[in-house]
Amino acid sequence: MKKTNSSIMTGSRRTTARSLLGFLGLAVLTFGQAATATAQVTITEVFVDLPLPNQVTINGANFDNGPNLVVTLGDFPQLVPVIPPAPDQIIAHLPAGITAGDYRLTVTTGNGPNRQATYDLTIAAAGPAGVVPVGAIILWDQSNVCPVGFVRVGTFDGMFLVGGDVVGITGGAINHAHGAGNLTGPAHTHNHVAWNGSPNPVDDNSGGTDYNNTTGPAVGGAVGGTTALADGRPPFMTILLCRLA
Repeated sequence: MKKTNSSIMTGSRRTTARSLLGFLGLAVLTFGQAATATAQVTITEVFVDLPLPNQVTINGANFDNGPNLVVTLGDFPQLVPVIPPAPDQIIAHLPAGITAGDYRLTVTTGNGPNRQATYDLTIAAAGPAGVVPVGAIILWDQSNVCPVGFVRVGTFDGMFLVGGDVVGITGGAINHAHGAGNLTGPAHTHNHVAWNGSPNPVDDNSGGTDYNNTTGPAVGGAVGGTTALADGRPPFMTILLCRLA
């Protein structure tokens, strides 16, 4: 009986120890998974260059969070990168013969959560020189750097753009001044004679000789002045002008 009890007790203790070790192992595993959680793949913007160089630029984040990067567009086969992908940018060849339309762009970095991102992409019909002709200038407010393939145009910094039928005419100024001008009063006369003892002299409060109320000659005079420089521009916000290289 004692052996039986001892055996039962020992078995009970072993079971408890194994359960505790299992719990600790689970806790360590859970903590490890939380500490190495995979960052979500994201796509922030997409640019298409057609007909040449016939490629797509995908900007985003965490394109390197998995072992196997795959980029697909609609029902086409996997896209082939032009250069090795970066964690925040992928440049890939577009499928040959792709036409205007709506496509689902998908970036996958492997199996598991946070390793896939999608983007609804619309490709517009391309003209003879492409969607945007070389040399065209676009307005850009997404960042302080022009998109891939464009260079910033600094020639127009600080200037307003005015439409016209001739290119390159300049004018205007940031500051200007308006002179106050000269105001000239016409000549007139005041005739003054010394007080002659009449009962109604005019008191000029000068403490000197009073004069009779009469008129006499006077010369004309001028008033002049200037104003400071003034900025007459309306409220504004800066934006990048980017030219397709």
